[in-house]
Amino acid sequence: MFLPQIAVFFGVAIDDLFSICDINHFERVDKILEQPGEELSESNFLYAKRYLTGLLDENPANTEALRRLIDLHMKRVDSYTEIAARYAEQAINTATENHYLHFTYARLRRVQWDYEPVSWRFFRFYDNFIEKYPNNKEALVNLHNAYVQTNKYKEANEIIDRITDEITRLTLKADTLIRLGKEDEAFVIFDKLIGDYPNNPNVFYEIGERYRRLSERRFNPDKFKNYFEKAVKLFEQSQKIFDDTISPPPCQSVYSLAFMYDNLGYYEKAIEMWEEIITRNKRDYNIGIESDENKWAYEMTETLRNKIVQREK
Repeated sequence: MFLPQIAVFFGVAIDDLFSICDINHFERVDKILEQPGEELSESNFLYAKRYLTGLLDENPANTEALRRLIDLHMKRVDSYTEIAARYAEQAINTATENHYLHFTYARLRRVQWDYEPVSWRFFRFYDNFIEKYPNNKEALVNLHNAYVQTNKYKEANEIIDRITDEITRLTLKADTLIRLGKEDEAFVIFDKLIGDYPNNPNVFYEIGERYRRLSERRFNPDKFKNYFEKAVKLFEQSQKIFDDTISPPPCQSVYSLAFMYDNLGYYEKAIEMWEEIITRNKRDYNIGIESDENKWAYEMTETLRNKIVQREK
């Protein structure tokens, strides 16, 4: 009477229970791990997890079990990411101009300012999307970034030519130049944008983001300080214009400063930024202490204080 429950527990058919001792469990787990991420079923996941954690109960130093557990959970992440990406595609087709949806979809498909491979599904989705919405700026920007990330500069430049908004077009051109190692040419474009749009906070913010990325030590160990200082000035100027022209003002530049200070090890300054965010949330948006936004900010400040303690040990 307990066979069905036992079969569910192990994720196998009842008939398999009679030969379960003969199964090469590692081989079965490896076959599960070889499947495409979206094919990882709940029963396969539970079977592999239970078997591998059972081995760890017997021997916590079982390296083979640990390695497969790492791969198993990474595969589950891939599986959920694929599901989320497909929902994002569906959402984009219902709200074609929504920046958040396009931005999120790019993240799910690993289109970042880095060197990760881009899924073919990303290109297939946007190729079909662009046929229906040929002038959709959000889609064109995502496609450009994906082409640059995969070193397809001819295709990236063709996308740039299709964008009518000058700020976006020039910013993307500068991104391509940076990827090609032509930072000085990109900086000329940034200076031109700042000169042409001195009262546009988004111009200062977007250029600040480019200098922030360049400031990361792992990419530019010798030049990061100059890029860092430039990014700080641009974010501060961006926030000043936001404060002067929009009520209530967004504080996206303060968030960028908080993350940048944290990434570069300036934890005290990062704490100041998170505390400013809390103040702005209360003052400008009437967001209380118990809100998710402020809880997150408090958690970040606590994490940073712990980093300071660890650094000083």
